[in-house]
Amino acid sequence: MASLLVPAPLAREVTAQAQALGVAVMVAGEARDAARCGADGVQVDATAEDVAEARQSIGKDRFVGAFAGASRHFAMEAAEAGADYVAFDQTGASLGGEPIIRWWADMMEIPCVAFTPVDAEALDILLPQKPDFIRPSDAMWQDADQARRIVTALSQRLGTT
Repeated sequence: MASLLVPAPLAREVTAQAQALGVAVMVAGEARDAARCGADGVQVDATAEDVAEARQSIGKDRFVGAFAGASRHFAMEAAEAGADYVAFDQTGASLGGEPIIRWWADMMEIPCVAFTPVDAEALDILLPQKPDFIRPSDAMWQDADQARRIVTALSQRLGTT
């Protein structure tokens, strides 16, 4: 499943079009911004209290995601507070050499996003860690040809073409 994480000011502009194409739209910021534009959810990157507030505000019909950076502690708190997924900076420091994505995938049931953008070559290192979702290279936003090239390369590497 494809999804977009968009800033609140852009959400109203792109949500309907993206959803019509089968793409879920997550708004970076506050739950009320996601609700106003009919987005599928919100991603917060603050405290567990912010996750709990977002969950309460947005309800159970929409998603709440939490950006945890490289913090295992915050990720666990966010999951307990009602996050539907946790996003990690997979290039952050690892504890005892164990990548944070692998640790989460082995220990927790809540899905995780490898949030640091990756290209097709980086999948060889990332996929054995078992992320539930990945974030393509931001270069895909340069133009339509670049987007096609990047998505095609990722799809071929993932074996989804």
